[in-house]
Amino acid sequence: MNCLECGGAVKTRRELVPFETPIGLPGVRLQTDVARCQKCGATEVLIPNLEGLHRAIARDIVAEQTRLAPAEVRFLRKVLGWSGADFAAHMGTSPETVSRWETGATPIGPQADRLLRLMVMTKDPVDDYRRLDLLKTVARTKATVARRVIAKVATRHGKWHIERAAA
Repeated sequence: MNCLECGGAVKTRRELVPFETPIGLPGVRLQTDVARCQKCGATEVLIPNLEGLHRAIARDIVAEQTRLAPAEVRFLRKVLGWSGADFAAHMGTSPETVSRWETGATPIGPQADRLLRLMVMTKDPVDDYRRLDLLKTVARTKATVARRVIAKVATRHGKWHIERAAA
C-alpha cells in the first residue's frame, strides 16, 4: 500500500488511538490498525464497520448502572438516527427538554433514562419515519377504555389473527 499524500511506502500496525467520534462522544479509544507513511509521516486510522462500532459503544453505555451523561444522551440519540425533534417525540417530551438533557442544563430523569436504554437495546437505527408519525399522534390522544379484540387462530398455519370487536 502506498501513501495517498506522497506515494511513499506505508506500514500498518495495531495501535491504541483516541477516537474523535463524529457523533459526539469524548473519551473513546480504539485498538485498531493505523497506516503510517514511512516518507511523510501521514497517518490513517482504519475503522471497519463504523456503524457497528457505534452500536457496540451504545450497547456498552446502556449496560452501565450510572445515570446517562449529557454526551451519552446525545450519542445514543444519534446512534438511533433521530433528530432532536424526533427523539423528543419518541420520548414524549419537548425538543427543549432534550436540548437541556444534551447540554447538561438538566439531568435526564430516571424514567427517561430507562426508556432511552430500552430503545437502544431493542431498536435498530431509524429507517421508517412513518412510525414516528404514529408515536406523535398517540402522544396527543386521550386514554380510552380498553379495546375489545377477537383473536382467531388460522387453521392451516397456526398463526393468530386479530380482529376488532364491536364496542
